[in-house]
Amino acid sequence: MFYETLKAVCKQQHTSVSAMLKDLNLSTGSTGYWKKGKLPNGEVLAQIADYLHTSIDYLIFGEYRTNLNDEQLHLLELYEMTPERAKYKVVCDFETIVNQEIEKFALKKEAG
Repeated sequence: MFYETLKAVCKQQHTSVSAMLKDLNLSTGSTGYWKKGKLPNGEVLAQIADYLHTSIDYLIFGEYRTNLNDEQLHLLELYEMTPERAKYKVVCDFETIVNQEIEKFALKKEAG
């Protein structure tokens, strides 16, 4: 499963497993083991996940394993789809909205 997921994520990122391994200065010799169901060690998994902008759990299980609810996961997906140049603005705008709502709540609490 790991190798199939890895290939799919590489394809989504417009690269190949070989190209990714070359960029990371990792040996391509391990891919034979991965195809047979073996996993890379933790350090290599972390490097691959970071390079592909995904998580280790996704690479291993083919899904995100988290305690987040569907709404929180949806927000993360939207953030991940946001172009890099706009992510800072998204975070700043979100932070402003949250702070405004906290202030409104505090004013209501004081008044009531």
